[in-house]
Amino acid sequence: MNMQPTRRSLRASRRGNYAILVGVSFSVLLGFAAIAIDSAFVNLAFVQAQAAADAGAHAAIVKLRRSGDVEEARVTAEDFINANNLMGSAAKVDPTEDIIFGGWDYPSRTFDEGAAYVNAVRVNVRKTDDSPNGAMQTLMMKLFGVQFSEAQATAPSTAALRFREIMIVQDVTGSFAGEIGQGRNADLTFLETIAERNNPGDQIGMVTFVGAAELWTPLSYVDTDFNTIRDQWETLDWCDRSYAPWDTYAPPIYHPAPQMIGCNAGQTDPTTSHYDSGTNQGSGINKALDTLLAGVGSSANALKVIVLVSDGKPQCIPSTALCDNAVAAEGRLAADDAEDNNVSIFSVSFNDTYDANQSAYMEDLVRGYGRFYETPDPNDLGAILEEIARAIPVALVE
Repeated sequence: MNMQPTRRSLRASRRGNYAILVGVSFSVLLGFAAIAIDSAFVNLAFVQAQAAADAGAHAAIVKLRRSGDVEEARVTAEDFINANNLMGSAAKVDPTEDIIFGGWDYPSRTFDEGAAYVNAVRVNVRKTDDSPNGAMQTLMMKLFGVQFSEAQATAPSTAALRFREIMIVQDVTGSFAGEIGQGRNADLTFLETIAERNNPGDQIGMVTFVGAAELWTPLSYVDTDFNTIRDQWETLDWCDRSYAPWDTYAPPIYHPAPQMIGCNAGQTDPTTSHYDSGTNQGSGINKALDTLLAGVGSSANALKVIVLVSDGKPQCIPSTALCDNAVAAEGRLAADDAEDNNVSIFSVSFNDTYDANQSAYMEDLVRGYGRFYETPDPNDLGAILEEIARAIPVALVE
C-alpha cells in the first residue's frame, strides 16, 4: 500500500510551516520596532532635558552678570527650566542639587564648585527615578514585560562669564580738548562698572592717540590694580602733539608743552615734533591690538575687546586728500585685522556738530559683537561706556 502523502496534503503541511515562520518573524520584527520606538523616545527625553538645562544655565549666568546675586540667578534658572517641556510636562529641578554655582577655569576647562570666585553655573536636568521629573517609562517594550524604568536621561549644561581683556582707545587730539573732562569721567565710569562685577581675570588698559598712538596703561588686573589704574586715568588730558616744545628749550633738555600729559615721552629728537599730528584711529587700534595679542599678561583664553572713543574723522596735519584717505584706510585695515583675530570693536563717536563722514567712518570700524554709539552731547559718554561695560558675553562652555 502506498503511504506517500498526496500533493495536496504536502501543500497543507507547508502552509502550516510558513505560518509558524511568519509568526516567529513577526514577533522578532515587532521587538525590533519596539526597541527602535523606545530608543527614539529616550533620545527625545535627552534632547528636551538638554534644551531645558541649556536655557537654565544661560539665563542664570545672564542674571548673575546683571545682579551679581547667586540666589537671584538660581531662581531665574529654575523659572527658565520650568518653562521648558520634558516628555509632556514642565521640566523640573531640585534648585539646590541641580543648579550649582562655582568657578570655571578656561585653560583647563574644568568646573570647581568650591572655587574662591563665582563665574559659572552648572545645571543638571534629570529624568530618573530619584529626580523631580520621575523615571523614564517605555512605550512599546512594556508589551514584552520590560518597563525600562532604569533608563535615565541626564543632561548637564555649564555656562560661564568669560574673563576679558579690554583696551580703551582714547582720542586725545586738540579737537577733544573742550570735552576731555567728560571723556575722562566716562572712562572712569567704564572702569568702575567693570570692577563692580569683580569677574576674576579681567584686565584693562588704555591707548591714547592723535596722529600716532601710545600704550598709556598696560593691561592690568582690575581686581588688584584698580586704584593704580584709576589714579592714572584721573590725570587724562588732551595732547597737542603739533606743538614743538623744543623751540624754546636748548638741547639736550626738552620739555613738554604745558597742555601735554607726557604724551611725547621717549621722543628726544626735535625733528619728530610734528610727525604724529592729526587724528588716526587706526594707529590706536593697531597699538591696542598689539597689546591684546602679544602684550605682557595677555591670554589666549580671554575675550578681547577694543573700545574706541573719538570725536573726529581720520585726518592728517596738514590735511590733504591723499594723506587723509591713507589714514582712513589704515583704520579699516586695523579693524579687519582685529576681526581676523577674534577681537571685537565698540566704536563711540562724539559728533557735536554732526559730520556725516565721521559717523560713517566710525561706524565702519565696528567689528565682532561690538556696536556703534554716537552722541552730540559729551555728557552722554558716561552712560554709553557704562552700557558697553555691562555687555559681557556669555558662553555655554560645556
